[in-house]
Amino acid sequence: MHDRIGRELKVGDTVVILATVTDLSPTPDYCNVSLDTVYGRKPDDAKETIGAINTNVLLKAGAD
Repeated sequence: MHDRIGRELKVGDTVVILATVTDLSPTPDYCNVSLDTVYGRKPDDAKETIGAINTNVLLKAGAD
């Protein structure tokens, strides 16, 4: 298996998934988001959807 530019992936590798926030579900204690990937999958180039991931595991791109 390889990443989108051909680099081999192994168990234990750390990866980055570029995605766009499509929905926010805030509560007083936490916030979940739904995401659509920026890059499409092979072979049909469709975007993947990631639902209900907690915002505490995310880093905003371009932020300090």
